[in-house]
Amino acid sequence: MLIGLDLDNTLIGYDHAFLAVAAEMGLVGADFTGTKADIRAALRARPGGETDWQRLQGQVYGPRIDLAEAMPGSCDFIIRARALGHDLVIVSHKTRTGHFDPTGTDLRQAALGWLERQGYFSRLGFVRDDIHFENDRAAKLARIRALAPAIFVDDLAELLEDPDFPAATRAILLDDWASVSARVLA
Repeated sequence: MLIGLDLDNTLIGYDHAFLAVAAEMGLVGADFTGTKADIRAALRARPGGETDWQRLQGQVYGPRIDLAEAMPGSCDFIIRARALGHDLVIVSHKTRTGHFDPTGTDLRQAALGWLERQGYFSRLGFVRDDIHFENDRAAKLARIRALAPAIFVDDLAELLEDPDFPAATRAILLDDWASVSARVLA
């Protein structure tokens, strides 16, 4: 069976990275606690906050991606799926560069570097052709349709509920990887 996986906030967890970089950039106080979503909400609630949020994203998804961590349980899921004989692909909505990133870092290359350093190629069995980057949601949905995985796991309900999501693919909303593993690999 072919299993499709989203990348950002599905395989790569950014909560720690967003918190650290937001504090470094002076966008939140050193005592601020919360998730990526909490930081986004706090920034967007103030004047100029959307631009600050996009500047922060450009840093975290690019030059500071090494602060990101594998989502808890995601590597175990991949190892178990491979042991059961399943093939896996990654399909990500990721633009080439970030908005307001003065470094112009290639976000796709940054993500590939992160995957390599985390052992997704050497330890988890991915090859470059298993990883697909798309510029927008429509292209991501088209790629999922073309690959025709039996299952696709994503953290965004709006993608999985999109009318263009392929009806033949079972949509799994990521809550936690233990739960996904129980539903998919049981």
